[in-house]
Amino acid sequence: MKKRMSWFWAAPGAVGLALVMAAVLLLVTTAGRTPSASAAACALTITKTADVSKVPEGGNIVYTLAVKNTSIDTACTHVVVTDHLVGDLASTNLASTSTTQPAGFTFAVIGGGGGGMGFMWSADTLAFNTTATLTLSVKLGTGATDGDTISNTASVVATEVPDGVTSTAAVVAVNDCDLRISKDSNDNEVGEGGQIVYTINVENVGTVDCADVVITETIPDDTDCVDTGVTADSDLDESDFDVAGCDSSGDVVWDGFDLDSGHQVEVTMTVDLTSGANDGDEIDNTACVESADTDADAEICDTLTVDVSGVAATATPAATATTAALPTVAALPTVIAPPLLVPAARPLAIIAPVTGTGPDSSNSHALAIGLGLIGLCLLLVSGAIMVKRTRKATD
Repeated sequence: MKKRMSWFWAAPGAVGLALVMAAVLLLVTTAGRTPSASAAACALTITKTADVSKVPEGGNIVYTLAVKNTSIDTACTHVVVTDHLVGDLASTNLASTSTTQPAGFTFAVIGGGGGGMGFMWSADTLAFNTTATLTLSVKLGTGATDGDTISNTASVVATEVPDGVTSTAAVVAVNDCDLRISKDSNDNEVGEGGQIVYTINVENVGTVDCADVVITETIPDDTDCVDTGVTADSDLDESDFDVAGCDSSGDVVWDGFDLDSGHQVEVTMTVDLTSGANDGDEIDNTACVESADTDADAEICDTLTVDVSGVAATATPAATATTAALPTVAALPTVIAPPLLVPAARPLAIIAPVTGTGPDSSNSHALAIGLGLIGLCLLLVSGAIMVKRTRKATD
């Protein structure tokens, strides 16, 4: 009977020890795991851009719409994208349109409010974590005038997103300030001590005036700028220009003037060839024009090349005396490096933490802590009872 009773009281201790060991094992095997992402509903975003900020009559605008299902595991169904061109652009001002869309999407022209036009794309499904790229190319016809604006707003809806999502409108201004630049020189070759006179012609071939026109002429290498000039049409004279003239900046700038539609202006820069030029060199010169009103996104430039010919060859320098060779130094003996002592590899841990993704580690940790606490309680209870029985037996 006493033997059975001792085993009976020792059982909680054994169970407690087993629970503590199980808790430790659970903590080790779930260490480093991240919780799996929970399922997310279909969620849509839309963004849109235009490839230009200004467009002339007869010019093209390409709008790009990016529609994305940001869900990680749920498709969106019955997806409908609408795009409206409104503002000063009436339907009669569109010369043509064209679109591109991925497989599964269909396109249709729909009515537009505010004197504009509307377009629609639709698809049965848009897979999760997928972006559909749609483009709309519009050619501006006659009727739009300088200063008009074209606003474009797009939105997307789906069965799961009935309220839809709307993009930020892209606005394009109608503007037909259209500059052209060309340049020429008094000769296509220059000799020693020669001079080059560059003539730059700038013309506004658009239908509206260009304001704040700036012409920049780069002073070529191996030349010195000695003079600048202006030849203008009947609407401009030299007092209308702010000319920087020849300076050390490397550029000559004409600015502070407006150029009316159908008008042109000519400016000149004169340079002397310097002694740094050699026979056969090429003198490259670039001139650019820009205006805040131009349809171009960057400067409009033209480059001209003038050949250098007839320049005397540079004399070959006299040979210098040869320095006596220094005596050869005997090579030092090679020192053999002692072998490196590589410490023995430490034994790997018997149990290594598991990393990666899996079930929520916070739940596993909570379970392990619970098991550990229960096991410790059982060990304490078993130990207290055994001590008490030992004392009692001694008495």
